[in-house]
Amino acid sequence: MTTTARTGPDVAEPAPSGGASLAERVGPITGLRLVVLLLAMSFLAGAVGWAVGQRDQDPLSSTDVGFLQDMSYHHEQAVQLSLLLLDKDDVSEDLQHYAQEILISQRYEQGLFNAILDRFGHPSTPGREAMGWMGGGMAVPVDEMEGLATEAQIEQLREATGDEAESLWIALISEHHLGGLHMADWAARHGQDRTTTNIADAIVAAQRGEVIDLARYRSGNDLPLPEGFEDPTRDQRLEPLSLTDEPDEG
Repeated sequence: MTTTARTGPDVAEPAPSGGASLAERVGPITGLRLVVLLLAMSFLAGAVGWAVGQRDQDPLSSTDVGFLQDMSYHHEQAVQLSLLLLDKDDVSEDLQHYAQEILISQRYEQGLFNAILDRFGHPSTPGREAMGWMGGGMAVPVDEMEGLATEAQIEQLREATGDEAESLWIALISEHHLGGLHMADWAARHGQDRTTTNIADAIVAAQRGEVIDLARYRSGNDLPLPEGFEDPTRDQRLEPLSLTDEPDEG
C-alpha cells in the first residue's frame, strides 16, 4: 500500500467533525434510532431524487457517471467489511457502532448514486474497468479499484477474533476509505453536475473524518497496526485538494 510520509493529524486532537464521532455523540444505535435514521435518509434521498427529476436533459459528464458507478461498487465492499465485524461477538461494541454508521451511510449513498444514474439512463455498474474517468492511465480492472481489500484479506478478517479482528478491520476500512476519498476528491474537482460534485464533497469530508476517528480509536485502545499496513494518518490522500485552496492541476 503506497503512502507518502508526512506529519499526520495528531490523534489526540478533536475530530474535524466537532470533537466526537456519531457513536460518541448520540450513544449506541438502538432499534428505534436505526428506524428514525433510515426514515430520515429515505426522506433526504427522496428530496434529492425530486431535484434530479426536475431536469430533462442529462447533466452528467463522463467523470460524473464514472464516479457514481465506481463508487457504488466500491461502497459494496465497505458494507461487506462492516457486516463481517458486526457478526463477531468478541469485539468492542464501540467499534461495532462505527461499523453500523459506515454500513448505513454507504447503503444510503449507493441509493443516491443509483437514483441519479437511473434517472438519466446510465447503468449503475461500472463494467470490467474502473477509474478510467480519472485520466492519466488510471484505469484498472474493477476488482483492483483503489482501496479494495483482496479476497485473502477478507477471509483473514472473517477468521479473525478479538483484538486481531478489530485491528484488521480498522486497517482495511481505513485503506478502503482512503481509496474512495481519492476518487471522490477527483470527482469533486473535475465533475460537471452540481448534485454529483456536492455528493463527492460530502464523501471526502465524511471518509476523511472516519479515518481520523478510527486512528484515534486504535491508538486509544492500544491496538497494533497489522503487518503490511502503514499509518493512514500519514497518507497523502488524507489531504485532498478539494479541502484546500490549492489550484487545480488539470
